[in-house]
Amino acid sequence: MPTTKRDGTNSASLTQRFATPARCHDQPNSHLLFWTFYYFRKCNDACVNDMMRRLLSLILFAGCAWLEVACAAAAGRVTGKAFDRIITIWLENQDYAKSVLDPSITDLARRGILLTGFYAHTHPSQPNYLAAIGGDYFGLDHDDMVHIPQNVSTVVDLLEYKNISWAGYFEDAPGPGYMGNYSKGSSGDDSWDYVRKHNPFVSYESVIMDGDRLLQLLSFRDFQRAFAAKQVPQFVFMTPNMKNDGHNTSLTYAADWSHQFLQPLLDGKAFNERTLIMLTFDESEDYSKPNQIVTLLLGSAIPPALKGTQDDTFYTHYSMLSTIQNNWDLPNLGRYDVGANVFKFVADQTKYKKNRDPENRRRVNNSVSYPGLLNGNPAKALPIPIPNTKLIGAGGRPVLDSIKTAWSSAAKGKWQTPYDGSGNVFDGDENLPVYKPAAANPPR
Repeated sequence: MPTTKRDGTNSASLTQRFATPARCHDQPNSHLLFWTFYYFRKCNDACVNDMMRRLLSLILFAGCAWLEVACAAAAGRVTGKAFDRIITIWLENQDYAKSVLDPSITDLARRGILLTGFYAHTHPSQPNYLAAIGGDYFGLDHDDMVHIPQNVSTVVDLLEYKNISWAGYFEDAPGPGYMGNYSKGSSGDDSWDYVRKHNPFVSYESVIMDGDRLLQLLSFRDFQRAFAAKQVPQFVFMTPNMKNDGHNTSLTYAADWSHQFLQPLLDGKAFNERTLIMLTFDESEDYSKPNQIVTLLLGSAIPPALKGTQDDTFYTHYSMLSTIQNNWDLPNLGRYDVGANVFKFVADQTKYKKNRDPENRRRVNNSVSYPGLLNGNPAKALPIPIPNTKLIGAGGRPVLDSIKTAWSSAAKGKWQTPYDGSGNVFDGDENLPVYKPAAANPPR
């Protein structure tokens, strides 16, 4: 039977969702994969039988290899205005002032664009990851396991609207769709290698309650195989393990790892399509403001004349969402993705003229989370805000129709929302989100 969630909506069980016609896995072998996946999910957290878990993981690994090739062969490439593929790679917890001086970062910057005005949203790590794919972090101020209701959409919904292939690759994830809190991997020490808090997709029920989507959450081994076969999806979200991302090591270690990892991807013959690679940090190390981080734009999509340059436009992790919307003419989520600045080199090619400096940029303490459903302080807990379905995003399109449908009941009457499309930024200090009646985008 469907279960009732905290937001009052009903959701079908995982098995019910898997029983519906699959988008690209509707093949005989997918039935075996489903039941293997089902039992793997059951032992994800407890892992009471490690041998069984490893066996199931091997079956899933082989099965997803078959599915990955089948899906890639069936899916056509969707041409973008400025790039045809985007790969985002996330590192951990380093201040801009230190990162920008690291020799490996400096060398990579010569091959792309250094974004000097890029800021994280808050601390600690997890809310920044959630924000990047969902257009909000819903007040989160901790790294504990969270679940975001199924009626909250993500970048996945936008990509699938236009049949743009996607995948998440997480180093040392023990198997496809793994939802455990952590897993030891390849580093050989006693620290956890894969951690759930660096995989934002598994916190959104709109992803994990869909079997097809869950099977797109893979490991670095899967990425290497896809790269060798020239079948890398068009949207890729990657997080190294806790050693290589610098969390349990250092800036130098993470930067050197990134430099080495990126070399084959930056080879001129690596991809046939225009590929944008975004290397970013999730947050700064210092919890005082500003929460400024280094972000580099690399790859064959960068115009030769812009390599080795800097862009001082104001950006946040929401800019990834607005940029892909602008590049592929996608709808929007009706949240803070609307109003976020588009990467300038893309905006210049698409003739997008709405980038601006937020009015409150200098006043924001983006180290303190604002109130919301996921805030650890019960006094600051609020329901998930209703999306502003009257907004037009950077893709020139309205809010995704399925989002309007999912929130139609809640949006009846004089409802209020904090999402106004202004591009202003908010915190839990003196710049709290302001709820007001939904309205169209303000002039920019």
